[in-house]
Amino acid sequence: MELELRHLRALVAVADARSLSRAARLLHVSQPALSGLLGRVERSVGGALFVRSPSGCVPTRLGADVVAEARSVLAGVSALTERIGERRAPAGPVRVGGYCGFLHLAVSRWLRERPWSHGVSVHEDPDESATLAQLAAGRLDLALVYLPPLPGAVIPEGVETLVVHPREPVFVILSPDHPLAGTRAVPFAGLGEHPWADDPPGTTRWSAYLQRVCRSRGVALDQPHRPQCLATLLDLVGAGMAVAPALATRRDQPGTIAVRAIEGAPLWQELRLCYRPGTPVAAHAEEIHAAVVASYAGRQGCSAAFDTWWHAGGRELLPAG
Repeated sequence: MELELRHLRALVAVADARSLSRAARLLHVSQPALSGLLGRVERSVGGALFVRSPSGCVPTRLGADVVAEARSVLAGVSALTERIGERRAPAGPVRVGGYCGFLHLAVSRWLRERPWSHGVSVHEDPDESATLAQLAAGRLDLALVYLPPLPGAVIPEGVETLVVHPREPVFVILSPDHPLAGTRAVPFAGLGEHPWADDPPGTTRWSAYLQRVCRSRGVALDQPHRPQCLATLLDLVGAGMAVAPALATRRDQPGTIAVRAIEGAPLWQELRLCYRPGTPVAAHAEEIHAAVVASYAGRQGCSAAFDTWWHAGGRELLPAG
């Protein structure tokens, strides 16, 4: 068997994570699939590359040599890709898609200052499937999307991703004088007692995920409002006429909008940075990812709910940027 770049990336991921399960999550593959791949590589090189130890999955002497060579090859490929990407600088602005709150503006400002970027254009769409289809078709260059934990592949062929946060909780927004606003964490069952404003049921993966969690917990949401405009949604919430889901990174608006966690964090999503390989943006993907992660970490102070979650363990899940 000839070794391929995907084999080398897998070896480096296992060495860095010191765990097959953690490496599989980072590579977005199943643990059995990664274990099978590792077995084939070991048979190809003629010996065990990793052994279990009290400190985790560690390289053997042969494994350490192979991993070192793998890092060298991957670094060379990365440098070559970057040089090619710089020679193929985009003629127009970097087209940024998705729906991720404050990060859209943060990454757009950062991109605008890069010497290889010729401006930025922002294309928001709350439907992550539509955004990813646009990216795969070449109508977007970069996207930040939230993926609810539902079965079935959603990342189309020809799109690469990097995880920004693997498990961001979904919060709620409500009026500061709303009956539920007096608690630090809103009971999930209590949401069924108040009007809910959100996507129409069954129209997006998020709405399908929400209905699935509600059914599992015996909660029925009363959803008389289905606003399409964010300003209308915020007006409904501010007037005390609705409670709505919110990204954990949403900022409190004193006197108008209160952000609260949901007790037990029953709802969560994964935030990913997406791009197409072989493009100018791909040549800078790691650099963009580091900037996005740094912006995310700098969101502390946006609300008491965010800070509580962040210091209780949310920051520990953020990848190194």
